[in-house]
Amino acid sequence: MPYRQALLALLALPIVAVLLRAPPKPSRETVVAPADERVVLLGASSGVGKDLALAYAKRGARILIVARRAEALQAVADECAALGLDKSRILIVPADITSVDDVIKIRETAEKAWGGIDTLHILAGVPSTRTLLQLSGVDLVADPQDKSPKPRLVPQAIGDSSLAPASLPTKAGLENAVKELRALNEINIVGTVLSLAAFLPLLSSSSKSPAVHHLSSVSAAIPAPMRCLYSATKAGAYMAFETARVECEGSGVRFFSLLPGTIDNEFRTKTAFAQTGGNCEVHNRVNGGWGDKLLLPPRKVVDTVLQSLALSPEPAPLIPYPPFSWLGKLKVPPASTVFLPWQYGAASILQRTPLGYLFVEPNARKKYGMRP
Repeated sequence: MPYRQALLALLALPIVAVLLRAPPKPSRETVVAPADERVVLLGASSGVGKDLALAYAKRGARILIVARRAEALQAVADECAALGLDKSRILIVPADITSVDDVIKIRETAEKAWGGIDTLHILAGVPSTRTLLQLSGVDLVADPQDKSPKPRLVPQAIGDSSLAPASLPTKAGLENAVKELRALNEINIVGTVLSLAAFLPLLSSSSKSPAVHHLSSVSAAIPAPMRCLYSATKAGAYMAFETARVECEGSGVRFFSLLPGTIDNEFRTKTAFAQTGGNCEVHNRVNGGWGDKLLLPPRKVVDTVLQSLALSPEPAPLIPYPPFSWLGKLKVPPASTVFLPWQYGAASILQRTPLGYLFVEPNARKKYGMRP
């Protein structure tokens, strides 16, 4: 008989656990209704920024869209209006987020029109799609004297002979690499940090549920071949964003970083200085045979951003079952960092183990057409 009672008690445990499970926190959208949300999108003329603007237009939100290219920005505004969003709910500010004066202009526009903002998206960024040595005029090639199955790689001049007439970069070659680095640094890091500094106080003081989203990259967390300068600047921006999050604990602002892989949009074909000409691994068919399976659908990225921002910012039980759910010290807010797809999150952990060298890094080189 005791055994029967013990078995019944054991079988009842899952039912009791479900009944006593801590309920999820109400959505942020119950605090800030989608149709009332005041949204600033920095970098909205193309890519994810444009897609988010259109998504917010469908929700009826008030949006302020920002980019350097005024004509492209106006085209996005027209598309938003075509989706049914009243033009009075669309603010257009052609601006450069690396300019203090321009960022202040953006902030003042939002404050004057709406009295504040609820959501800030930091989306602007530029890529770099060459190795560090290639930018300096040198590439690594197989040593013709080495007959082993995996010959040593040796430097060899490529491209413009003024950059590297021999196997060593010249002053011109090194200046070329530094020029690209400074271009990326200005937008990817300076623009991100300046935007945070300018808008965080306004977010905190003017919204019932303030949130800031930074579109980062998996390159910020995992070394990405052919993306040396891009990885460096995205890592710097990501760490600045995360550090600001730690510093601003208690301000009420929800910080959220999305670290996606390669997105199926025009960003992958850009350069640091132009809208075209990038070294796209898919177009160049140097993607290790994976083809378009490498690419994230833009809709998936937008949905992930909106779903993550819809979560309640309030701390919830880490383990939603008693007695753990009764312990206040075991409550945490939503994740501040999300990898897309999730496998990149696992890779970022493996990277710090021997499996990083044995598995993650060879596959990364293969993805970008380099020798595994």
